[in-house]
Amino acid sequence: MTSFQIKEANRYYWIVKGRLIPDGWSEKDIMAIYESYFARIWGNHEAASHQTGFEHAWLSRQKLDK
Repeated sequence: MTSFQIKEANRYYWIVKGRLIPDGWSEKDIMAIYESYFARIWGNHEAASHQTGFEHAWLSRQKLDK
């Protein structure tokens, strides 16, 4: 997976579940989220309002991983 796909999968998970994908998930599981959650939120015009806080959480995780 590319870094873009991983970030997008986390963004989709955030929109649906309100948190990032837990550490330790396999690449296969993350790809499944990327594909299935995209279909789940496609056309959901309220999805954008559920993104609040994602960028901050994502940047915090990136700092921890370094």
